[in-house]
Amino acid sequence: MSRAPRIEGDVPALDVRVQALWRGEELAGAARVALIDDAVQLALLEPRARLVVVALGELDGATWDGAVLALHVTAGDVLELRDAPHLAGLAARLEAAVCAFPEQTLSLRGFGSERSAPGSDHDRWFDALLVARGVAEETRTVATQLGAFDAARLRAHAEHTLVAFAQARHPREGADQRALHAELEEVAAPYAAQLARLEVAAAHVTSDAGDHRYARWRDWTRQVGRAFHAADDAWLAMVPVLGDSRGASGRLWRRLLRRDRP
Repeated sequence: MSRAPRIEGDVPALDVRVQALWRGEELAGAARVALIDDAVQLALLEPRARLVVVALGELDGATWDGAVLALHVTAGDVLELRDAPHLAGLAARLEAAVCAFPEQTLSLRGFGSERSAPGSDHDRWFDALLVARGVAEETRTVATQLGAFDAARLRAHAEHTLVAFAQARHPREGADQRALHAELEEVAAPYAAQLARLEVAAAHVTSDAGDHRYARWRDWTRQVGRAFHAADDAWLAMVPVLGDSRGASGRLWRRLLRRDRP
């Protein structure tokens, strides 16, 4: 038996048995495994000493059945790790590392900018998304992140907020309040449609057996990003509606202005 290559970094490593198909070659035998920064490192002893490094971005998913931790690589390879007492902990740490929630607001045009008239209405419109982002950033479990961005809750918040906007500007229930609410709903319709797509993406993550869970999670985060952008676009379109003292009579002009916007 040859000497195992050194795993880089000063991190805890597990002694495991590995069985794998890796780039067309079958691997089986003793190994040490560690999660280092953005990669899984496997130092193999058999059939020959070598270091296998799998970038986290190359992982489509991982399954843990209580005995075997299987890492599913985008290229179709599967690395099975077994016979180690702490593999469940490695599975949890792996999910936390892969599923770190990405930043969502840096590229938004209207969020927090002076041109978008930030204020109490602005904060109210974005509140549910920002609360969800805070929860998702604090945890790295997929289930908690999905729960934070529950589409039904986000949809209910948006609908309640639009009603509140209309009521604040037309306290007396009547045609003006209904007309403003209808216009706000029209402006926010793309955001509502994106929340429906977000809901579908979340269902795909939840229903996945694990072998493509990370890939589906990445798609879900892209849908979250699109939800932020749809909410941002809706807010920019709502600003002139909420600030137009002409109420419903200014609707035609607002339509023309929106049509001319780049």
